[in-house]
This record gives sequence, C-alpha cells and structure tokens, in this order.
Amino acid sequence: MIGLSMGRPTYFGTALRLDVVEASPVDLGKRPGIFGAVLLGYNVYARLLNAKQVRIMNPINEQVKAYYESFGYQYVTEGDYLFMELN
Repeated sequence: MIGLSMGRPTYFGTALRLDVVEASPVDLGKRPGIFGAVLLGYNVYARLLNAKQVRIMNPINEQVKAYYESFGYQYVTEGDYLFMELN
C-alpha cells in the first residue's frame, strides 16, 4: 500500500481537515485502496485532538464526492467539504 495524505486541525481545533489524499501510482501495478487506512489514521488523530469532526476538503468532482459519501460523509456546499461527526 502506497499513499500520501496531508491535512491539519482547523484553527479552533474543532475538526481535522483532510486536504490531499493520493493513492498508489498506477505504473506500480494493482494495489489495494488506501482511503480506508487514511480515514482510520485521521479518526485516531482527531480523537487525540478532541476534535468533533473529520472534514474532507474540496472534492475534485462529483464522482470523488460520491465516493466519500459512500463512507458516510455529508457534503456542505457553502464550504465545499464533506464531514463526519465523531462520537
């Protein structure tokens, strides 16, 4: 599994932003998806920060947005991000 993700806590620390996620390069062959592992890491980090949400910022198109929604994230048009509340 090869991937990269970047994000940061929001300014008030109420949410953890996922700004960029990149998957395995295609020329390295067929590999499993990384998004589930990335979400696990962000959820753990958000809980350590006592954040209330994980946000996925600026989905690139409708297909990507729908993919994130399939994990239970909800889209916010005004901010162009998806979020999930942490329990």
